[in-house]
Amino acid sequence: MQIIYQGKDITQYVIVRQCVARDTAGGRCDSLEVEFENAAGWYAWGPEEDDTILVAHDGYDTGTLYVNTVLPEDGRFRILATALPCKARQKTYRSYIGKTIGEIMQSAAMASGMDYALYGIDAQTVIPYIQQENETAAAFLRRLLMLEGATLKCVNGKYVGIGILFAQDREPSQRIELAAKRSGFDYRRNGAKLRSLTVRTPYAGATATDTDVPGSHISTVTGEHPALSNIQAGRWAKGLLLDVNRQCESLNVESEYNIGFAAMTRIDIAGNTDATGEWVIETAEHDFINKTSTALMRRCIRSIT
Repeated sequence: MQIIYQGKDITQYVIVRQCVARDTAGGRCDSLEVEFENAAGWYAWGPEEDDTILVAHDGYDTGTLYVNTVLPEDGRFRILATALPCKARQKTYRSYIGKTIGEIMQSAAMASGMDYALYGIDAQTVIPYIQQENETAAAFLRRLLMLEGATLKCVNGKYVGIGILFAQDREPSQRIELAAKRSGFDYRRNGAKLRSLTVRTPYAGATATDTDVPGSHISTVTGEHPALSNIQAGRWAKGLLLDVNRQCESLNVESEYNIGFAAMTRIDIAGNTDATGEWVIETAEHDFINKTSTALMRRCIRSIT
């Protein structure tokens, strides 16, 4: 394991008791929890909020993270770090009128002291109007990207927008065989999927349908999302329906240390269980001390029109 703190390799100077990295997408950002011996020594060093830390281990690295919390406990020193610097945690109001997704991402990134990137999303798509409503930039961007059928990943000093269909259509990084008697996996159905979802505003309306869902379980959203044209309402209805139905199935897999577990990576599941099929990892957790990995996945959905 290699630990880079404030740009300096401190590996040989510390004793690590616990080190867990979380690689996430959606509503949370990448994070790291690391516990060192010798709290007194760390206090003398004077760690502060927004100090940078990076951990690399057996082919995996966390990217640059920013110290969020420091906790001395029973002679040990625990550091919690996230992919967002303190500046990015501020909440604010801001309106965007006639801006492209790329321009909105760039503006939010600059305000947070970060950079941005987009994958599988058209940066030139114009958003006639949207408002950041006393939210952090990450929460606002996550909401906008969800409407556009994408998700947000905060990593290595960047806001990264990733299209869900883009992630689903990538080649799988792994094929995992699951059997009904195997331990270490948990497949769940979390409520019923929607057959259709309608976005309706005073200015526009459109309906998206999941053709793989039978029955008439439908929903209508009014006023919450300010679509100003039928085309925009149609995109947002698809994005909302995709987000809702993706939450209805989850698969949690525990394994030996596995650097192939990474957020927004495609995984194929084989075997004789209800989990068989194509999945995308939403959250991966790596325990560098106990040498284990865990992945929370969402099933691929390609049936929304």
